[in-house]
Amino acid sequence: MTTSSNAAWLDKVYNARNREELAEGYDAWAADYDRDLMSFGYKIPAVTSGFIGRYIEPNAAPLLDAGAGTGIMGETLNLLGFDKLVAIDLSQGMLEQARKKNIYDELHQMALGDPLDFADDTFAATIATGVFTAGHAPAESFDELLRITQPGGHLIFTVRADVYLEQGFKQKQDALERDGAWHLVEMTAPFQSLPLGEPEVRNQTFVYEVA
Repeated sequence: MTTSSNAAWLDKVYNARNREELAEGYDAWAADYDRDLMSFGYKIPAVTSGFIGRYIEPNAAPLLDAGAGTGIMGETLNLLGFDKLVAIDLSQGMLEQARKKNIYDELHQMALGDPLDFADDTFAATIATGVFTAGHAPAESFDELLRITQPGGHLIFTVRADVYLEQGFKQKQDALERDGAWHLVEMTAPFQSLPLGEPEVRNQTFVYEVA
């Protein structure tokens, strides 16, 4: 189980009242974030990497790590042989930790849900893990991620299962499919993403191909 201090960090970011509080929470947590998540038994990178290997060509570039945090998913991408990586995150403190890993070509402080400062069709694929959760990026983020991902490319992302059903994600994802913006390729059943930290919380991984 989580220690009281680790649980306090989770509570702080999940219950942030606005974007500024959320960024401040992650800035303060950044130095200990990797250690804490690994102690929670963090499963998302392992689950997501399987889909990355299945659907993204090894020479695909560049890839966007959206909501990259400290670069935990970027490290996995780099180990899989992807070496043209761009990171965006709300928290400058998290990005500074990611910068130390020397795996990203570019790092930018940007907020999902806002217009993103990239041209149309910039990225061969986009990965977003752990960012579509309670009190974080909204379902409307998909509009911009679709705009900047190349047709035929893939969006691979996780959504916390209760957030998917209760905060508009299912409706948004289904609407984008009806509109022909993307199509669902594969999805997982809900799984424990932090079994040693939040055993009651489930996430799902989705793979969409951009139209």
